[in-house]
Parts: sequence; structure tokens; C-alpha cells
Amino acid sequence: MRLPMNITGLSNREIKINEMDGNLFQRLGYEIARKVNSKVIGWHPPSYPLNYFRIDLEIDNTIVSILLHEYFPYVAITSYKSELQIQFLDNEDLTLELKPHYIVLESAFLNEPFNPNAHDLSEIELKNVKYWGPSTNGEVIFNCWD
Repeated sequence: MRLPMNITGLSNREIKINEMDGNLFQRLGYEIARKVNSKVIGWHPPSYPLNYFRIDLEIDNTIVSILLHEYFPYVAITSYKSELQIQFLDNEDLTLELKPHYIVLESAFLNEPFNPNAHDLSEIELKNVKYWGPSTNGEVIFNCWD
């Protein structure tokens, strides 16, 4: 998979990017929680400098977070400690529920080393990649760069 231009959330100011529907994501989070016998314990819309929505679920005494990119229909399932400590996971039940609505990114892809030549990032994004030094695709997609 090639990451599209503007995936970092940092773009040329002249380019208008539509935001994902956070209300829909929140509603789906509650529906999914019921279906997988869990409960929503947190809801976090993007707030500068984060470029993603986050829903925290408690599943069998374990906290699992679902991240939705602010501008693209990409979701990741994670063990979320902080914006700098995100462990990408795979969860078959959550993936099954999310797939009709979003592109669920697998942990293998998210944890793969980031290669700027394999993606379609803009000049501004490439400068930020060089500055922030992400090591994986997941760190490029779900970031807290300013």
C-alpha cells in the first residue's frame, strides 16, 4: 500500500482536505463495543497536534484503542499508552466490525519500516518526516507533529 499525499495531516495551506465524520466514528464505537461485549471508556477527537480520532474500549479487562485518521478512512487497532507510545495490534473481532466502514490497517504494515520512496508524500510532508524521524508507517500515518 502506498501512503497518499497529505497522510501526515500536514499539507499546503491552499489545499482543503475534508475531515472524517467523528460523530459517525463515535456512534460506531458504541455499536462495536456492544457487539464485542466491551465498553467504551474514552472518546477523543483530534486536537492539535494529533491527527486522529481515538476510541478506547475495555475488552476483557484490557484497554484497546481504535484510531481513525483525521482525513482518511484508515483505522488502526492499538494498545495506546500515549501519543508517543502506540503499539499496533490486530483484532479479528474489531476488524470484522470496522471493515464495512473503514480501511483497517494491519499491524504488519503499520510496524513496517517507513520508506519515503515507496509513498506519495508532498515536499512539506517529506521535510517533516526528515525532521520528526518516524521509523514505521504507523508513526507517519498516526502522528502528533506540529
